[in-house]
Amino acid sequence: MFDTSHLHPMIVHFPVALIVAGFFLDVLSLFFNKKEPCLSKAGFYLMILGTLGAIAGYFTGEFFTPEYKGVLGELKENHELFAKITMFVMIAACLIRIYLVWKKKTRGGLKWLVFFLFLIATISVGITGLLGGNMVYNHMIGYQDTDVSAQNSTKTVNKTVENLEAAIQGETTASAKYAAFAQKAKEENFDQIAVLFNAISKSESIHAANHAKALQSMGIQMSAVKAEPFDVKTTKENLDAAYNGEKHEVEVMYPAFMDQAKADNAADAVKSIGWAMDTETKHMELFKTAIDALAANKVKTLPVQYFVCPKCGYTYSNKDVEDNCDLCGTPKEKFFVFK
Repeated sequence: MFDTSHLHPMIVHFPVALIVAGFFLDVLSLFFNKKEPCLSKAGFYLMILGTLGAIAGYFTGEFFTPEYKGVLGELKENHELFAKITMFVMIAACLIRIYLVWKKKTRGGLKWLVFFLFLIATISVGITGLLGGNMVYNHMIGYQDTDVSAQNSTKTVNKTVENLEAAIQGETTASAKYAAFAQKAKEENFDQIAVLFNAISKSESIHAANHAKALQSMGIQMSAVKAEPFDVKTTKENLDAAYNGEKHEVEVMYPAFMDQAKADNAADAVKSIGWAMDTETKHMELFKTAIDALAANKVKTLPVQYFVCPKCGYTYSNKDVEDNCDLCGTPKEKFFVFK
């Protein structure tokens, strides 16, 4: 079945060639056609065909190509802008030129206006082609597997967006889950573990907010996210679940997200994911210590106070807190305190 998204790439090269060739012939007429300098007959016919091609190219791009986001989306917007300029300038130049031919006017200022408009259109169509080539060769080719459709290109280029959205959902759920685990620990008289869960709950909410900011820097505004359903069991089971969740993020999820963000040159995403990955490593250590203390019936030896950096979410206990955050340098005075 014919894919309408193929219409634009099938048509778009014709107006570029026709407009450039037509203008080149008009330039040659300045030197070789003394009777009607700057407006050749061949240039006239190529101008008409180029105008029709510019109209077809613009509207097939407008209605039959997918929308893109991020850097590719910005390139597409600029590509469409110059395509629109080319189309309208060519229409104006073509109408005036048809009028001149109809009235058989070979002299006067209008022919030089046509020549000037043709020059503008030639420059504009060149920029349009340059931006289109940049889109294809720098942002599509190499990101595709077997399907080379524009839709699949969008999905691949925007993989970091999908990863950040997944991370926001995961961190939001973790924050709500750990808050519930804290309440359960308090009910079971494990106050130190309750404080730990509350501190890490705050840390996870900071990670979600940082990921959302990274999305905004890519031009994406994510709607409100609700926590996914989760189970609250005994504190021992809750600690095991928390530890395994952090382990998955540190060893599987975030390393893959980091590799993709680097491949996509998403600097803010790299920073946000890096902060989260380093912090989740610390969370693993804190949960493992709590698991061991609970198993040895030594919960009272656990820290009684925790500190969370408001910028990156890194988490400290009262036993290892420093004057400034190791990850982002935020002063200790600004840390959230849990006790």
